[in-house]
Amino acid sequence: MTKNPHWLLGVDGGGTSCRVKLCDAQGKVIAQGRAGSANVRLGVENTYAAILSATYQALDQAALPKDILKDTYAGFGLAGAVSTVLNKSISQYPHPFAKVAVDSDAVAACLGAHSGENGAILILGTGSCGMLNIDNHFSVLGGWGFLISDHGSGARMGLNLVRSALEACEGMREQTSLSSTLMGQFEHSPAQLLHWADRSQPSDFGEFVPLVIEHYQQGDTLAQQIVDNSKSEAAALLNRLQGLGATKICMMGGLSQFIEPLLEQQFSDVLSRPRGDAMDGALIMAANIVDGK
Repeated sequence: MTKNPHWLLGVDGGGTSCRVKLCDAQGKVIAQGRAGSANVRLGVENTYAAILSATYQALDQAALPKDILKDTYAGFGLAGAVSTVLNKSISQYPHPFAKVAVDSDAVAACLGAHSGENGAILILGTGSCGMLNIDNHFSVLGGWGFLISDHGSGARMGLNLVRSALEACEGMREQTSLSSTLMGQFEHSPAQLLHWADRSQPSDFGEFVPLVIEHYQQGDTLAQQIVDNSKSEAAALLNRLQGLGATKICMMGGLSQFIEPLLEQQFSDVLSRPRGDAMDGALIMAANIVDGK
C-alpha cells in the first residue's frame, strides 16, 4: 500500500443514523459506513460510539487498519450541535483522530449542497430548517423544534391533519375522505386520538404525510388545504432566505421531494440542485483543518 500523508473523514451524524465517508488526501472516496443516531443530545459518549462504529465499518470495507485514524482529519456535522460550548466539548473529547471540526448537520448539508460556495438550503423533513452561507458566515432560519417552529415540515403537516380531522369529527368543519380515514384509525374517538397524541413525538405526526399526499392526489379538499398551507410556509422560508441574501437555494429532506415541484415556477430563479450531501460538507470541514482554515 502506498503511504498516504493523511486521510479525510466526513461524518453526517443525524438523529436517525450516522453516515461516514472516508477519503484519501486527494479527496478520493475510499469507503463508507453507517451506524445509529449521533445526535449530541444523547450525550458525547453515545455520539462518539456511533461515529466510531460507522468509521470502523468503513475501515473494514477498505481493509485499512485502525491506526490510520491518528492521521485522519475528521469533520463532524451533527444533529443538535448548535452550541459553541457543546461543540467544543465534542472536539476536545478524547478521540483517535488527528483533529476534528464540529458543527451542525445543517451547516454540513449547506456546505455539501454548494461545494463550499455561497448558497442556502431549506430542509423539509420531519422538521424544517433554513441555512445560509455567505463567505463562511452561517445564518440559521427556523429549526427550533416542533412546538414553536418547523414550519412547512412533515410533523406540522401531520398536526394540521389531526386537528382538522378532529374538528370534522365534532361537526366543526366538513368531513372529507381524508378526515374520515384519519379518525377511523382511532375508531372515530377523540379520546383515543388524545391518548395517542399525548404519547407521540414529531416523527409520529410526520408518519401521516403519505396519507395526506395520497388524498391530495385524489383531489380531497382537506388534503389540498393542508398541502397549500405547507407550501405557503415553505414559500415564506424561501422568501426570507432570499431576503437574507441567498441567490441559490437547494431544497433537501424527504418532504421537499413533494413540495419543491409545487414551488418550482414561483422560485425558478433561485432553486438549484444540490451538488453534494452533508457527508461531502463534513469533508470540506475536514479539509479546512488540514489547510489551517
